[in-house]
Amino acid sequence: MTAYSLKMLNQKFELRSYSVFFNIVDSLAAEELLDSLDRATPVFKQVFNFPEEPAASFYLLKNEAELEKATGQPAKAGENIRLVYEDNSVFLLLDRIAEGTGEVALRELGHLFFNNRVNEKELRIRQWRSPSWLREGFALQAACKIRRDARDWLQKGWIKLQEAHKANQLIKPGILVKDINLIPDSARRQLALYQAFYMVRLLLGIYCDSFFTKYSTLMSALEDMESEDCFRQITSFDFEKFFSLFSDWVQKTNAWTAME
Repeated sequence: MTAYSLKMLNQKFELRSYSVFFNIVDSLAAEELLDSLDRATPVFKQVFNFPEEPAASFYLLKNEAELEKATGQPAKAGENIRLVYEDNSVFLLLDRIAEGTGEVALRELGHLFFNNRVNEKELRIRQWRSPSWLREGFALQAACKIRRDARDWLQKGWIKLQEAHKANQLIKPGILVKDINLIPDSARRQLALYQAFYMVRLLLGIYCDSFFTKYSTLMSALEDMESEDCFRQITSFDFEKFFSLFSDWVQKTNAWTAME
């Protein structure tokens, strides 16, 4: 943390294993973030099978200029969040975040935990070893579960999945392998995020914490291993067969069972 130039951030909050650095005028955003982190920690521990409470540092910045001053690196076009995997640091540009700070931060922290534990690699721009639905699905677990409107939001998502199933419009694995956030149609993109969340819920329902433990161990140890081969070794399903299992689950399961 001493490597960062943080003269513009004159306040610091600490809770559990988290630290939040911010300017006093952004106190409300810092408090919202800490509250979200506090409620999300049990979910993170369960989903990622952490033996102890996970740690991370957050830096609440106003704009691109502050990001460059803090890290020594200019902001990229469209960048509103920067993750530094080596020391579990998350930089957020508050003037570019339209959603709640807490929800955005939790999703990005989920990405950071997933990538670090799996030793994830970016093969091409926005294309990783693991399929996007798996990465996003794990990253969304805490962010979605601690939403104030979580039950309504998740029920709405399940209904949309069932409607898409009836219309034969669930999104195929070949599309979900690529970055979900690049799907151009906003409705399809939102459906893909719901689908990713619930596909991982199904994995957790079947395998509990053993899936991520085995997946992260194999992917981290065997850097040349294809993610689908790893997935098949753990579950005995390839992505297409798991999608079929998921489709059947969507058809036969009510929202309350799926959410739990």
